[in-house]
Amino acid sequence: MSYAIAAFYKFVPLEPERVEALRMELLRVGESLEIQGLILLATEGINATVCALPESLAAFKAALLEIPELVGLKFKDSFAPEPVFRRLTIQVREEIVTAELPGVFPTSDQHRHLPPKEWHALLQDSENVVVLDTRNDYETRIGKFRGAIDPNLSKFSEFSSYLESNPLPQDKTILIYCTGGIRCEKAILTLEHKGYENVYQLDGGILNYFAEFPEGGAFEGECFLFDHRVAVDSKLQPSQKYGFCPHCGDPATEDFTCGYCKGSGQVCEKCHAREHYGVACCKNCAYHLRRLAGVS
Repeated sequence: MSYAIAAFYKFVPLEPERVEALRMELLRVGESLEIQGLILLATEGINATVCALPESLAAFKAALLEIPELVGLKFKDSFAPEPVFRRLTIQVREEIVTAELPGVFPTSDQHRHLPPKEWHALLQDSENVVVLDTRNDYETRIGKFRGAIDPNLSKFSEFSSYLESNPLPQDKTILIYCTGGIRCEKAILTLEHKGYENVYQLDGGILNYFAEFPEGGAFEGECFLFDHRVAVDSKLQPSQKYGFCPHCGDPATEDFTCGYCKGSGQVCEKCHAREHYGVACCKNCAYHLRRLAGVS
């Protein structure tokens, strides 16, 4: 059995009472169609990744497009052999992507977007372009565009301060990208505010690029996701390499047998280097191992 997955976002001004009404409407429709996933709502719009059986997800997408504020919503689709979420969660937040810039968002659906083929063509001009990854460090570690600058962010809200300390050349074309496009919508506004004029974002992010370049193109590695797949390869297939580290949540590749329950698991290199974590498959087992070792 195959499950369909759709990622989508839309910046659109919403009154607080409309946000709450949308939450209730999406919860009702989502539960009736057995949708699983995470939907974020704010007065600046909607951001979500959801999954279900294909016919159910198709019905949910059709229902979304009937909502006046969501007309024209674009979906980034993929598939997995099992659900990538356990339940449907709908949260109301201050922002639909945490940039610590509430109220700052694009007013157009096409603010300096480049489709994947145009983006790919520009990448070949390495002397005149600068490619900047806007994602977090645990995402860039498992894959990024060849030659891209990795700002080593621990969270996206650090992006503005990174630019203050690491100015980019003003005489070059700056290309920015992220997973599905939403972080770039705010990142490009930040760059423009700081005086950068020749900036473009990858339309639909890495996921859209993979749809056009299933052999990977100029992207090296896999793309991290915030669901149970951990990451996808260039063919948008769930990662066969990475799991989630049970201790910190970062992508994990180190296989081991738990020293407490004897179950198998994966941890990231960082946690594997810590003795009390490296032999435990979960936080509970790590606690018991520390207790047995007399470690507080």
